[in-house]
Amino acid sequence: MPTIDDHEDGRDGRGGRSDDLDDFDGADHDDLADFDAFLRVSAGLTGFDETELRDTGMAHEHHRTLLARRVRDEHALIHLWYVGAWPGEPPSSPRAYDRGLMWRTFQAAPPGAATPGHGSWAEAPQHGGGR
Repeated sequence: MPTIDDHEDGRDGRGGRSDDLDDFDGADHDDLADFDAFLRVSAGLTGFDETELRDTGMAHEHHRTLLARRVRDEHALIHLWYVGAWPGEPPSSPRAYDRGLMWRTFQAAPPGAATPGHGSWAEAPQHGGGR
């Protein structure tokens, strides 16, 4: 997982500002209800910039997941972005796990998610003689 190392200019080295972590401390439900504030805080926590988070296609879904929780836990939010699930719960959607930041960090494709696609093992192959 990328770490946030403070630089002289306050940047974290990946485009986010390390002081965005302070935005999370004491944030109540209304503070993170704003999508842009959610992305700014998420960028500070994950080490990925706001554009990279949007490019996962999961930003709005993760925002809704966070808003459905009463507890504001920065570790849980990081887990949500990297793994695609709130800790102790299944992924928020079938694509959430596949688009987790852990795969970008590892520079790998999630098992079973690349062609022919997630869940492809559940059906017999279309081509081939069978057994």
